[in-house]
Amino acid sequence: MSDVDLDTGMLEGLRELLGEKFVELISTFNSDCRARLDRIKVGLEEQNFDVIRNESHGVKGSCRNMGANSLAALAGALEDKAVARDATEMEQLFSAAEQQFAAIADKLRALL
Repeated sequence: MSDVDLDTGMLEGLRELLGEKFVELISTFNSDCRARLDRIKVGLEEQNFDVIRNESHGVKGSCRNMGANSLAALAGALEDKAVARDATEMEQLFSAAEQQFAAIADKLRALL
């Protein structure tokens, strides 16, 4: 999944609303998302569906607030799998989420 689905209109609205705090928002989003993805990775290694569910839910919400729709969808799919305790395709979803996050983080940094 190489397409980065960012709602640039939403981001421009946030930039106008927050002014100088927009930089802090991007930094916080990137560091929080990275930390959550790291915890999901550990959850996958340990087959800890509760950790995967909770952290995926957090990623999904953060991404929706930032207009990162593609990553929100992947996190939502991971969350659904964790709720169902269905490990099939979780590794593939996580790999796609990692790639998507890297692309989104780069695109967000380019907006600064």
